[in-house]
Amino acid sequence: MSAALAAQSALALQRPIQTLSVGCCVAMAMAMLPAAYRGELFAWHPLMFTLGFIGFMTEGIMAAVRFRPNEGSTRVAAITNHALIQCAATACCCLGFYAIFHNKNLKGKQHFTSLHGKVGLLTFCLALASPLLGALSFRRLGLVQRFPDGWQPRLKWLHRLISVYAYVTAMVAMQLPLPHQAVLTGLWCRAWQACVAALAACVLYVLRGRISGSRVLPSATASAAAFQMPKSL
Repeated sequence: MSAALAAQSALALQRPIQTLSVGCCVAMAMAMLPAAYRGELFAWHPLMFTLGFIGFMTEGIMAAVRFRPNEGSTRVAAITNHALIQCAATACCCLGFYAIFHNKNLKGKQHFTSLHGKVGLLTFCLALASPLLGALSFRRLGLVQRFPDGWQPRLKWLHRLISVYAYVTAMVAMQLPLPHQAVLTGLWCRAWQACVAALAACVLYVLRGRISGSRVLPSATASAAAFQMPKSL
């Protein structure tokens, strides 16, 4: 498949990805908002993490894919837009983490005892590291200039890699506790799980492809080159 055809096939998935993303968020909101309205703190945990990962982070990833061919001021503006979307995703994740952490404290329960809790903690840590690495590698912010020459490719590579790991582990963590009486059960639950799995598959397909002849994720060769120590160091 040529680079042009690969790019077209990847970008053609944007509409299905956006449809699945919005659909999953709306479904979770419909399931959780009644409990949130009743004052149940737990309800904000699945709702905020769904908005953070399935909503904002999915759009942030697709925004990053779209600006790959851009150059100059257009690229800087697109990266800024991507960063703002990811900030919204991180804020939602922090609220979701606070909701479950404080809720367990109120009920006197231990933290991170289940597989869902452990994978969720790993996901949350990765979700915090991802925007931090993104900010460090964005030249417009002036932070990368504080590092030795040649570090920007490494930071960008880590940012992309950590982001993918955060997204994948989030999709896994969301599936682990379901069905759950306080969240989703029955056919509604299975349909939501299937949509999340389809969404993750579509996003990973796009990330494994090429956009305008350029790989979205760095190849093994590019990764090795990024981490090769400069001779001056």
